[in-house]
Amino acid sequence: MHSQRGRDLWMFLIFVAIAAVLWIVLTLNEEEQHDLRMPIKITQQPDSVTLVSTGTEALSVSLQCRGTQLMKMAMSHTPTVDIDFRIYRDKGVIRISNADLKALVRNAVGGAQVNVVYPDSLIMSYSTQPGFSVAVVPDYRATAAPQSALVGKPRVLPDSVKLYVANGHEIPARLRRLNTEPILLDNIKQTTTVRAKLITPPNTRAIPDSVDVMFQVEPMIFKKRKVVIDPINVPRNTKLITFPAQIEASFMVPMSVHTRGDATLHVVADYNTIRPGSGKVKLSVRDISDKLYNVQLSADSAEYIIEHL
Repeated sequence: MHSQRGRDLWMFLIFVAIAAVLWIVLTLNEEEQHDLRMPIKITQQPDSVTLVSTGTEALSVSLQCRGTQLMKMAMSHTPTVDIDFRIYRDKGVIRISNADLKALVRNAVGGAQVNVVYPDSLIMSYSTQPGFSVAVVPDYRATAAPQSALVGKPRVLPDSVKLYVANGHEIPARLRRLNTEPILLDNIKQTTTVRAKLITPPNTRAIPDSVDVMFQVEPMIFKKRKVVIDPINVPRNTKLITFPAQIEASFMVPMSVHTRGDATLHVVADYNTIRPGSGKVKLSVRDISDKLYNVQLSADSAEYIIEHL
């Protein structure tokens, strides 16, 4: 009894397995539409050749393929479309028609039918001339947060790039530098580095095509300093003496500048601002270092006497 039931169960399982195998075989042989992105790669490119316009980095492809082909692609990396430079170069450009693109894709995917390729054709310019160095200038607007300061100018790494011009085109006249795309930073609290793309003229390519721009930010401290009052525009044989001879100046200064002590400012008493009957001369600050912020004097004028020599 038990032996007969066991044989029936095994027969059932065998038939189920056979049916499953047949279903898988039939399913894998059916054709289905499959969409994917396929990267392109230029092969056999001489070292003396530099691509200027790369067109696109990948193709959007619609395939009609069997399940076995789909399984093979799923179990491996996405196929790459290899473009042989020697075959498709044509008068200073790489030119590939829609029919050629479909053939390249079909070869990459193992013979599957290619319904659509986008873009439907490729034209990529290149240069056989060596590149020339061009300085990089950042285009930026940056502000520091309260109690902080931007120290110096932004640092660009690298500060120059190689610029390549497509065959059949000339170097743009008076080209001495490349600007970055606009960089907008507000209320920076700490040193910040951003990656910025370069703006290049038509038919050219910069390598690298982007640079790092570093904005150095430091905390500011409050400081006071006694500064000598310097009389200016005093006539010959005349001496202008101010009381006091020094004035207290207060300002904000970045931490590193405070440590070095190399920030300067100049307080003057202008003889030409003296008004008849006035016992004081106006004071003003000149030649302020760009490292000092919010400079203020403890008084805007000082008493004086005039001596004639």
